[in-house]
Amino acid sequence: MHTINSVASPLQLRPKFSLRYDPWTILHRLTRSFVRAYCVFEADLSRPRPAIPHNPDLVVRLFRGIDDLQAAIAALVPAGLSPEDVSARIRQGDLVSVGFLNGTPAGYTWTRFGDVSAKELGLTLHPRTREVIQYDSLVLKCFRRHGLQFAIAAPVLDYLQQNGYATGLAWVDLLNRPSYKNQRRWGKKVIMIILSLKLPGMEQRRNLSLGAPLHCLFTKTGAQK
Repeated sequence: MHTINSVASPLQLRPKFSLRYDPWTILHRLTRSFVRAYCVFEADLSRPRPAIPHNPDLVVRLFRGIDDLQAAIAALVPAGLSPEDVSARIRQGDLVSVGFLNGTPAGYTWTRFGDVSAKELGLTLHPRTREVIQYDSLVLKCFRRHGLQFAIAAPVLDYLQQNGYATGLAWVDLLNRPSYKNQRRWGKKVIMIILSLKLPGMEQRRNLSLGAPLHCLFTKTGAQK
């Protein structure tokens, strides 16, 4: 507890401010309306993965299929997802991994075995042969900085390997540095960078790709592959 001495000078009475800022966050906020940049990562599921420290308080459960629907809803509604959203994804065949800390949902990650809409780009991502798409991963704010994202995702990668899948795709905002760094730590490689532009006077967003042609993975949402 900070105590102000009654004989302090006016300068000493001023509250102390700690200037803490993340330049990536500031850049993200300043440019997001006009320019967005996303990295498309590819994970080789056959590669060795970094060891994950054991957390005795963490339990990870996988949910997939109609039989798991009610349990998935019960696990994910407290984490902020709606029952309708969870139901639509499970009925489409998606797999979700949920991590519980002392019985409380702490985070989740979704995997799809077919096309996924990247709404922020107005594009649809199409997996290739023996490939899946990992999307919508979240660790709740109060549980972050404890390495939970790795621990929640690891059982998914085991499941995919056991079921014959070879690679996984994910797209991440380049300026979301924690998520970007997490992808790198897993040993994933960037196979494409997408620049999404909507400058003043432009009616529609324009997407440009670096590293690979956009059409090798994406189509405009609503268009035929």
